[in-house]
Amino acid sequence: MKRLIPILVLCGLLSSCATKRQAEPRRYQTLSQKANVTLQFDQREYSMNCSVQMWRNELIVLSLQPVLGIEMFRLEATPDSMVVIDKMNRRYTTMAYDWGGKQLQPTPSFKMIQNFITPPALPKIKASSEKSFEVGNHRISIGCTFWQRDYNTLTEPKRIDLKKYKRVSLRDILPL
Repeated sequence: MKRLIPILVLCGLLSSCATKRQAEPRRYQTLSQKANVTLQFDQREYSMNCSVQMWRNELIVLSLQPVLGIEMFRLEATPDSMVVIDKMNRRYTTMAYDWGGKQLQPTPSFKMIQNFITPPALPKIKASSEKSFEVGNHRISIGCTFWQRDYNTLTEPKRIDLKKYKRVSLRDILPL
């Protein structure tokens, strides 16, 4: 009986180590979540709801709904560029991340956006993220509280057809 106790303890240790390996965060390819967003441009502050859809390393779509759940602004980010769409005024602008490096500090990137919107692996925990940028003499702060997450439920990425929209500069869309 005394020889059986060390064998049982060893089996218990081995099985607990295997359980820890299984408890790693799950991997997902798509993420769909809701968020409350606060944008602050200098002294002006805007609060709104946001829907986030992400296809890992391919496309991120942020849909901003400031009033009654109506989508007014949309950001579509790919690994090489971003498109900011003002749906109410039917206009848009595109920009590469290197443009942001000249204007924004720190330099934005697809990976930065992806990390900003990626929550902890536990689906029931509310997550918050905050990021600040300097644009010339202006300061932009973005704060998000994410909730209601769904993993691996999205099918294929859907981008807006920009033929109906007029291309303008970013300064025409953002209140800088």
